[in-house]
Amino acid sequence: MSHYFTNNENLKSEIRTIDYNYLDQHFLVDKSVINAFVDAADLKVTEDVIEIGPGKCEISDTIARRVNHLTCIEIDRNLEHFINVLKDKHDNVDVIYGNALNVYIPPCDKIISALPYSITEPFIEKLLRCEFKECTLIVGKKYADAVINKSLTKLALLTNSFFNVTKIMDIEPEAFDPAPRVMSSMIKLVPIKKEDLKYSFKRFIFREMFFHRDKKLKNNLMEALIEFSKMHDQKLTKKESKQIIEEYEIPKETLNKLMENLSNEEYELVYNKLK
Repeated sequence: MSHYFTNNENLKSEIRTIDYNYLDQHFLVDKSVINAFVDAADLKVTEDVIEIGPGKCEISDTIARRVNHLTCIEIDRNLEHFINVLKDKHDNVDVIYGNALNVYIPPCDKIISALPYSITEPFIEKLLRCEFKECTLIVGKKYADAVINKSLTKLALLTNSFFNVTKIMDIEPEAFDPAPRVMSSMIKLVPIKKEDLKYSFKRFIFREMFFHRDKKLKNNLMEALIEFSKMHDQKLTKKESKQIIEEYEIPKETLNKLMENLSNEEYELVYNKLK
């Protein structure tokens, strides 16, 4: 998802002929939603901000006026015209061309993005490796509701294990051009520190396990239990943690799967077995 910023009618016409569906792009055009989006980010003149998917740069222009520095990450070179206009207007803007899932995202105060909904899961996973204070996103309403309602799906568990999440507002499809087929929501993510989960057992365990999704569940869970015991000035042995896992009565087939291969049903089962 991206935004709109130009007074060049010829350029507007040229850009409208491009098919953005191949990148799952829907440009936010409703001015009231744009203003609410920027206001929700609560930007400060001292802050360094990253916008992912600036697209046609209408939001970018507003951000640049409010912050110390803005870095735009854009995958679509067809939109370079708009970014060049933005850079001509503001000397505190630079751009990284590339896929946000692959490029290095430098440390910053805040991240803001209207995501293509098809990359929500890999983008949230990407955020786990980024250094920032807040992230304001426009995402699919289905995902936002799952997170807010503490759903036990993989993506909701992943999000809630690493971030405190608040929903700001729902957004009608007509706020975008072209209009998506689903409702959208604006949310804010604030990273949770590991030590803040000292008394939140299940969130702590899943947070530890999500860091090692290439391991079998039984090994991942064992190490997470040991790590949690350390937080309370104890240290379970491997034998003790294996005994605890046996008491959970999780099916062996599930325990022997890699974390990344668990189904949503298995994530829910494991969550409910933890105690």
